[in-house]
Amino acid sequence: MRTIILSLCLMISTGSFAQSKRLILQNINVVDVEKGKILSGQTVSITGDRISSITKASSFKAAATDSVVESTGQYLIPGLWDMHTHVWAPDYFFSLFIANGITGIRGMFEQAQFATQWRQRGLTAGDLAPRGFYAGPIVDGPKPIWPGSVAVSDAAQGRKVVDSLKNQLKVDFIKVYSLLEREPFFAIADESKKAGIVFAGHVPNKVTLLEAAKAGQKSMEHLYGFIEGASDSSDYYYGLVQGTIKDTTLATRLARRAFLRRTFSEKKLAAMVKELKGYGTWICPTMTVNRGIAYLTDSAFRKDDRLVYVAAMIKNMWDPRNDFRLRTAGPEYFNGEKLEYELKKKIIRALNQAGIPLLAGTDTPNPYCFPGFSLQDELQIFTECGLSPLQALQTATLNPALYFGIQKDLGTVANGKIADLVVLKANPLDDIGNTRKIGAVILKGRFIGSAEVDGLLQKARKIAGN
Repeated sequence: MRTIILSLCLMISTGSFAQSKRLILQNINVVDVEKGKILSGQTVSITGDRISSITKASSFKAAATDSVVESTGQYLIPGLWDMHTHVWAPDYFFSLFIANGITGIRGMFEQAQFATQWRQRGLTAGDLAPRGFYAGPIVDGPKPIWPGSVAVSDAAQGRKVVDSLKNQLKVDFIKVYSLLEREPFFAIADESKKAGIVFAGHVPNKVTLLEAAKAGQKSMEHLYGFIEGASDSSDYYYGLVQGTIKDTTLATRLARRAFLRRTFSEKKLAAMVKELKGYGTWICPTMTVNRGIAYLTDSAFRKDDRLVYVAAMIKNMWDPRNDFRLRTAGPEYFNGEKLEYELKKKIIRALNQAGIPLLAGTDTPNPYCFPGFSLQDELQIFTECGLSPLQALQTATLNPALYFGIQKDLGTVANGKIADLVVLKANPLDDIGNTRKIGAVILKGRFIGSAEVDGLLQKARKIAGN
């Protein structure tokens, strides 16, 4: 019997186990992410890509052919999900995802042919790629923000796009975007319901959050629509953006955002959240990117140790002078974004207290959304917004499984489930920051020890040119 000690000194030599052997995690503490309990001193057996048993370590006897990992003092959690990603170079991004315990992703904008390839890689045994659900091209208005988007001008086009994305490009869901006009947006919503495909993404600028939720939008990103809807003058604001009201004092974005912040009402927010709960909507706040934009010009960001893993192209993109969205932004813009970041913390607190399900997503590789690493940033921010460590952990484990309807296979550590798992060196229920203390990753039943995890980080660093 081969025994490998899960410790800092001996894991240096640990790579991965042969797929044909049964993998045994001996004397490990299993984190129950549903009930918030620790099942201490367990032995977890993995056969192929599935958990085959979970028993008390004291009553388990390994076979001579087993690969046993002595895991005393370690904690086992389900694999993490980043529910808002943009993959550009798979070898680079996937290496950083896996090294950070991310075994599943939701891709929010990519070319359809790549999405098909990456989806298959995520299902292939032995391939160091996370399983994924992908939107393919985003659906935007007649003059899209991003090249490669699908431009939609009217309701008829919206309905046709749903058909082509589902039946020809075979996307997993449809992502709607900010510049969609009202008529095509509601046509897409209706056609998606008829076609049996999820639509998610941005709440368009001219649609209220509650209208989008009522229309069936399954998830909403970035907390768009909340500050607008929680304004005491939200009807006036939407009259402005929809063109039914003219007000020269609110002609600029800066003026309109300042107006929304002045008229923000926690009472109005509470009423909106109460109605929202009835629609079964999921919220992916992406606080990492909200923070990244708000503090983009702060020097502390430029001293982050994780920059060694960031490719030069991405670093250049993070310079506001090279970003078409931000190159003309001045101090007033960034001060406003900081104020809205604090309002968004209040919104998350209200959502959590109301029991509206949250999803952890980063919007990597937007400014200072470090691929892989920033998921732990997102979880940390959630605890700053009032979530317990358990609730924060659920946003990246149990909740994604429930969102996709795959909870029979993933989302918890349980007998019969797929072995996408992370071994931690400390208890994440004590401190969510312990999700950063990764001892090993198990992907589709494959054990990835500390040496291989470090190798993935170094691979990404090499690709990044650092």
